[in-house]
Amino acid sequence: MHEYNYSEAISFFEKLPHFEPPKNNNTPIKDMFSLDAELALLRKLGNPQIGQRYVHVAGTNGKGSTVAYLTSILIEAGLRVGTFASPFLYHYNELFKINNTEISDEDFARLFSQIKPAYDELATENIFPSEYEILTVMSFIYFSEKNCDIIVMEVSMGGRVDTTNVIPAPLVTLITPISYDHMSILGNTLTEIATEKAGIIKHGTSVITPFQEREVSKVLEDFCAKKAVSLAYFTEPVPIERSLQGQHFNVDGVTYSTKLLGTYQIGNAAQAIYAARKLAQKGFRISETDISRGIANTEWFGRFTVVKENPYIIIDGGHNRQGAAVLRSSLEEYFPGKKITFLLGILADKEVDIILDELMPIADKCYVTSVPNPRTMVPDDLAKMIESRGVKATVLEKDYPFEDLCKDETEVLCIAGSLYLIKDITLKF
Repeated sequence: MHEYNYSEAISFFEKLPHFEPPKNNNTPIKDMFSLDAELALLRKLGNPQIGQRYVHVAGTNGKGSTVAYLTSILIEAGLRVGTFASPFLYHYNELFKINNTEISDEDFARLFSQIKPAYDELATENIFPSEYEILTVMSFIYFSEKNCDIIVMEVSMGGRVDTTNVIPAPLVTLITPISYDHMSILGNTLTEIATEKAGIIKHGTSVITPFQEREVSKVLEDFCAKKAVSLAYFTEPVPIERSLQGQHFNVDGVTYSTKLLGTYQIGNAAQAIYAARKLAQKGFRISETDISRGIANTEWFGRFTVVKENPYIIIDGGHNRQGAAVLRSSLEEYFPGKKITFLLGILADKEVDIILDELMPIADKCYVTSVPNPRTMVPDDLAKMIESRGVKATVLEKDYPFEDLCKDETEVLCIAGSLYLIKDITLKF
């Protein structure tokens, strides 16, 4: 077996298509909406996904924060926790962690070397697992090797044919708020989108979700009835106090604290709290102290994150209509009366009109830049859309010193529109 080094492994993944199947003479050689290739790879490797205990998390918004909260709680309880969460911001190693520690370069290369011969064998049969299918399979082997007590798996997109949906029935399934996103793939109605998300629900699990739009709730209720699994809705937590230092909130008469900002974060925390309580009912030794400490110690970068003070610079990776709505709500809550300057970069396949309709009413002015992704919206086009809403928009080059945009302490600079933009911008601070 050839031993690949880390650079060779990364080079292999960077050459694979991301959100589309491999092609031969422009003809797809893999059905994007099938897990057959991944399942074939798993079989060749002995089905490493079997025999492990999981929590599975799907939804449109809040998945990453909810996973971070739950992982923190489980670590506080003394468990060895594997976490698979996407997308990564800076490097592939972020995708799989154990107790919040990323996989090392050496282990990443070793796992790739272990999987590559099986991939090559499948290629001779014209079967080509995708980038994320291979990475997901690598995570199963890694978590099995490290004897994880429990694995928290975050869906990348959708659910029914997401690369994580090859696991057996998880102990708990979390469905975070469902809204419009990735419509070209998931569908144009909430019913269609919710149907894709609910595709992770399996007989033998327990489902926990916040109260959703009625259209979404009906889908979840129908899926749970069909699979004969319990569906628990949880009520929104009650905010007690908010400041730029953190939040205090109440769930079922118990007060919790979190360092994460954003009005929506306490809802994500509440879902993790209910998940931890359900796991305790299923035999895990998780105390109320573990839950409280886990929530208090959770860190999650990129969702209403303060990267600079005096003046304040906020980074938020929200990139759909629901993300824009909660971003606006948070800016109004934390910075009443302040002038909001936006630096926006948005992917062209997003609901740009709806995002701008949500954010522009609170904008004093805007700067626009490209997103480091082939799907980026052309900055000049985005600027025209912003100015049609009565807000001045200035296009900036990628190498502009973004930290110089906001020097007046009466202003707040909010950098938003895409997770890919966050990666590019934060490297400059």
